[in-house]
Amino acid sequence: MYAVVVRGQAQDGKMEDLKNFIKNEAIPSLEVEGMISIGFCNPEENVNLGMAFLTDEEAADRFGEARSQNIAKLQDILAGPPNVQEGEITLGKIYQERPAGEGDGAFVRVVFAKVDDAETAENFVKEKIFPIYEEAEGLRGAGFMVVEGEAISWNFWDSEDAANAVVPKFNEELSSAEEIFNEAPVPYMGTIYAGKNFIDITKGME
Repeated sequence: MYAVVVRGQAQDGKMEDLKNFIKNEAIPSLEVEGMISIGFCNPEENVNLGMAFLTDEEAADRFGEARSQNIAKLQDILAGPPNVQEGEITLGKIYQERPAGEGDGAFVRVVFAKVDDAETAENFVKEKIFPIYEEAEGLRGAGFMVVEGEAISWNFWDSEDAANAVVPKFNEELSSAEEIFNEAPVPYMGTIYAGKNFIDITKGME
C-alpha cells in the first residue's frame, strides 16, 4: 500500500476558502483508479494536511496528476507550492472496519522526524509503538514509512480524547529513543474536516 502526505499553507484569511475547495471540488476529482481513502485536517493556523492511501505507486502517479490539476486552481489561496511526500507503507494496520463513502470526523496524529537510519526507526516503531496501538481503545488505523530521511507515522482515532489517552505512552517511549532521531519529532494533530473512503476499509488491511 502507498501513502501520500501533502502539507500546504493557505494565505492569511484563505483557510476557509481552501477547505471549501477541498470538500466541493478536490475530493470528487481525486477518485482515481487505485484510490483507497483520503482525508484532510487543519492542524495549525493556515496549515492544511492531507493524507491519501492508494494501492500502489502507479495509483499514486494517477493521484499526483489529479492533485496537480487541483493545485493549479489554488494560486490565489495557497501561500506557495505544497510539500508532498509519498512512499510505500512499511508498517500499517487497520483496527476498525469503515464503509465506503465515509471519511470525515476522525482525529488524526501525523508525526514527522528526521532520521539517518530508516531501518532503526522502523524497528523502533514496530517494537515500541505498535504494541501501544494494540492495547489502545478508539484506534481506527495506524501506519509508518520513511521518505528521503524523514520518518512519518500516523494514527487515526474515534476522538481527540482517545488519542490523548495514549500520547503519554508514546512520549515515554520517544524519550528513551532520542538517538534515533536527528531532532525532536514534530506532531500534527486535528480532526478530519473532509475525507472519503473510496472502498470498504476492513480490519487487518496492511
